[in-house]
Amino acid sequence: MPPNGSSSSRIGSNDEFGTSDRRCGGREQDIVDAAAGPSNTPAAATKPKRRSKSNGSGAATPVPLDGQKSPGAFEEPSFENNDDFIAFGLEDEPENHENHHREDKEEPREREWDKGKGKARERDDGGGRKRKADFDRNDGYNNKRERMDAASRKAPWVTEVDWDGSTNVAELLHQEVEAFVKYISPTREEDETRSLVVTLISEAIVKRFPDAKVLAFGSYETKLYLPLGDIDLVVLSQSMAYSDRITVLHALANTLKRARITEKVTIIAKAKVPIVKFVTAHGYFPVDISINQENGIEVGRVVSGFLSEMPALRALILVAKAFLSQRSMNEVFTGGLGSYSIVCLAVSFLQMHPKIRRGEIDPGRNLGVLVMEFFEFYGYYFNYHEVGISLRDGGTYFSKAQRGWMDYKQSLLSIEDPADATNDISKGSYSIARVRQTFAGAHGIMTAAAYMKASILNSRRSGRSAELRGYTEPTDLSILSSVLGVTQEVRGIEIALRH
Repeated sequence: MPPNGSSSSRIGSNDEFGTSDRRCGGREQDIVDAAAGPSNTPAAATKPKRRSKSNGSGAATPVPLDGQKSPGAFEEPSFENNDDFIAFGLEDEPENHENHHREDKEEPREREWDKGKGKARERDDGGGRKRKADFDRNDGYNNKRERMDAASRKAPWVTEVDWDGSTNVAELLHQEVEAFVKYISPTREEDETRSLVVTLISEAIVKRFPDAKVLAFGSYETKLYLPLGDIDLVVLSQSMAYSDRITVLHALANTLKRARITEKVTIIAKAKVPIVKFVTAHGYFPVDISINQENGIEVGRVVSGFLSEMPALRALILVAKAFLSQRSMNEVFTGGLGSYSIVCLAVSFLQMHPKIRRGEIDPGRNLGVLVMEFFEFYGYYFNYHEVGISLRDGGTYFSKAQRGWMDYKQSLLSIEDPADATNDISKGSYSIARVRQTFAGAHGIMTAAAYMKASILNSRRSGRSAELRGYTEPTDLSILSSVLGVTQEVRGIEIALRH
C-alpha cells in the first residue's frame, strides 16, 4: 500500500475470493519457486581416466585413485538384467572386456596396514555428498530441526471449521483464520501458569532488593504471545540505578539461582538494553529481565489501545508472528522482525487500507482476505527503500530521506516508535529482504491453494465430485495450513496444560 494508496484499490470484501495475482504475473510464480527451492539434482561428474603403468609383462597394471574402487571391483553393466542405463561415472572410452580380467588377475596385493582405508574414504566422501543432497539449502530453514518440524507440522485447528457451511473461499479462509487464532491464543490454564512463574520471580527479587518492583510488558502483558513465547519483565529499583550495572546483573542472576527459579543464567551486559536471560525450572518458560527500562511499559499501553480499537488486529498479529516464528525470522538479533515491529506493521496495514478507511468492508468479517493482502502488500508493493511507517494521527507514511533515516547501502524497514518519534524500532532488522521474499512466497502459495479450493467447492456444488476414500479429511479444504502449522512440541504443551 504505497503512500498514494493506489495499489490497494482492488481489495475486495467477502466475495468468491478477495485477492488475485493478476498484477504479479510470472514474478509471483518465480518467488513461489524460490520459496519452495530448486530441484537440486546435480549431474554426475565424469571421473578422471585412470593412468596405467607397465608391469614388465606387457599388461597394464592400474593405479587406483584415492577414494575409488580398484578395477577388480568393477562390474560390467549387463543388458540382460535390464541394465539399459549407463551412468556417466564410467570411463570416457570403452575398454576391452578381456583387459578387465587381465587387470583383475594382476592387481597388486593390498598391504595389511592399508586394509579398509579405501572404504573409509568412500564413506567420508561419497556418503557426505549424499547427505548434503538430501535437502535444499535454499528452502528457507536454518537447520535440521526446523526442517524436521516443518515436515511434522499439523493443522489441529481445522477440526473447528465448518467446511460444509462455507459458500466461497473468502468465507472459508475467514473461518479458518478464526479457528487458528482460537487454537494458538493462550488458554486460561497457560496464562495462570505463567502468572505463577512471574509471581515466584517477583518475590525472589523483592526479597533481595526490597525497593524493587517487577512489572511485565511486551507480548505477555498484551496476551499476544505464542505457546513457546518468552516472558519480558522489567525491574524498577532506585538502589539498582545507583549501583554498577555489571554488579547488579550478577547479583540478580545469583538471586534467581539461589531461589531455584533457574539453574543457568545468561548475562548480556554489552547490549543496548542489558538483560538477564534464563529458562525457568517450572514450566521451562524463557524469561528476559531488564533493569529500569520504563519505555517497555509505555509500549504495552500503546499496543493495548490499538487492540481495543481494531478488532481484526489480534488475528493479523498472531498469524504473522506464528508464520515468522516457524522460519526463525522473529528475532531482531538474527535480522528478523521483533514482536513490536510485527504489531506496528499490522496496525499500519489496517490504518492505511483504503476500503477500511472508507468503511466499505468490515475487517472483523474478512480476516482471511486481510491475511493474504498483508502478505501481498509487504511482500510485493511496499517501498522499503524510501518510505517509513508512522502510526501517529491515524497512520501515515513519511520520506526516509527527509528524516535522515535513508540507508543507501541496503533497503531497511523504518518504523517510527509510537512512544518516541526519534526512535526507529526496526533499524536492527538487517534481513528484511529475506522477510519480504518470504511474505511474497506465502502470498503466492496461499493464492494457488485458494484457487484450487475454489474449484473443489464449485465441483461439489455442481455435483461433479466423488469421494474415493469414502470420507473427507478436514485438511482437504485448508488454505492456511499451506504456510502454517503446529509442531509436536506445541501440541504437547497444549495437551499438558489441558490435563
